[in-house]
Amino acid sequence: MPSTRPSSRLFTSLLFCTGLWASAASVAIEPHCQVLPALPGSPPNLQVAHQQAAALCAIDFNSDSVAVCPKTWSTSPAALIYDLRGTQWAGKAADFEAKVCELGSKARGQAAAELAVFKHSMNGGETSATYAPASLLYPALTQWLGMRVNIPVATLQEFPRQWYLQRVAQHGKAATEGKSSVRMLHAAWVATVATLSAPDNSTMTAEMLSANGESLWGVNLLFTGKRYGPEVNGTRASGWGKGQNRDFQQTAPYLLLRQDQALPEATATAIEMARKDPAMAKELPAAISTTQVQWWAGEIIEIVLLDYLLGQQDRIGNIDYQWRWFWVNGTHVESRPSHSSQTPEDLATLEPVRLRATWLNDNDAGVRTGYANFARLTRMLDGLRHFDPALYMRIKQLAEDFRNQGPVYQAIGTNYRIRSKELAGIARRLTEIEAVLTDACRAGALRWDLDATTIIRGSASTPVDVSCDS
Repeated sequence: MPSTRPSSRLFTSLLFCTGLWASAASVAIEPHCQVLPALPGSPPNLQVAHQQAAALCAIDFNSDSVAVCPKTWSTSPAALIYDLRGTQWAGKAADFEAKVCELGSKARGQAAAELAVFKHSMNGGETSATYAPASLLYPALTQWLGMRVNIPVATLQEFPRQWYLQRVAQHGKAATEGKSSVRMLHAAWVATVATLSAPDNSTMTAEMLSANGESLWGVNLLFTGKRYGPEVNGTRASGWGKGQNRDFQQTAPYLLLRQDQALPEATATAIEMARKDPAMAKELPAAISTTQVQWWAGEIIEIVLLDYLLGQQDRIGNIDYQWRWFWVNGTHVESRPSHSSQTPEDLATLEPVRLRATWLNDNDAGVRTGYANFARLTRMLDGLRHFDPALYMRIKQLAEDFRNQGPVYQAIGTNYRIRSKELAGIARRLTEIEAVLTDACRAGALRWDLDATTIIRGSASTPVDVSCDS
């Protein structure tokens, strides 16, 4: 499995051992943060992910150098958590929250770093769809399946209900009042305030609050990357819903997946086909690196599998990237962030390749019963001709575990705060995925040439003997 987890500058002090516990805020609380154990059978090399999760749980919300701002843009409610040390606001969290939070997304420019984003479930009649368990399951399953696509680590976080109401939610409601551009977000803050104020009168209490009703729960995570244009997100010309999900399937990496040609020829054909759309041609140069398009194809099929499995409703337009160096170390691919196109001296002999690596930051509109599964509705798994053999076998293994209600099935049902009908939905969709892939394998339709080492080396794929039914 390629090592593609970021060594982000936002984690330069992973365990906050340099004094973030210094001074307490005026109202001391005891928030609860939990790092969920990796799913049984996950790869052992998850040290960076464990460090990042530990950093999220080490944030001291009683420190006067930690500010908590309500999100005032986009569609779903959240709290932005900032480190103020080393800035003019150090030790003045209350002042920062009163004077700087109102700047919205620009507030982070006056902080030393963004430490985390806290998101809770929100599913009202006038709000966007947000479900916290999905943000926990995405990274866990990505790790278990050995995928190359990057998913932010998430930890389970609880805050005292009244504390969050007064410090965050009420301010979010006030800041979005009367602003038509954030109508759905304001509706979400209104619903959050109502639930936290009077849990017994809210239909959202079961999803948002802990069993005793005294804590709001959700996830802490940290985003990274920059938004792709049409070259990966698609043109979105056909509007929200099925339309933009079909536009997504006209990108070069997606078209590559369906070309019944050897990988080099399939790549060239896919680029040519995608560029027939003027909007696509503007973002996809004719001379784009074939390695880049092939790498994207490997990531795209992983995204589709995850979104189909977890019933994702809101993927298109929410796919981000980070520039990284990739190189082959023995039998696997390693990577690290790239801040320049000049090859680093210490990597020169390894012949690294600089690529845009995909980050899926927004994964909270999945799992919950009732969400629209657009990967399934637009038949994204149909017609595949290229696949990663290791990924195929892991899908088969996961399906077997679910059939037997094995350790992975049990861990998801126990630790991820999902309902039995949601676990049953995952199991049902996994059966569908396995059937589609197995049928394609038996028909001899799949070329096993999307493994990471083959793509990074730029070499012809080595013939692989894959047992379709094992």
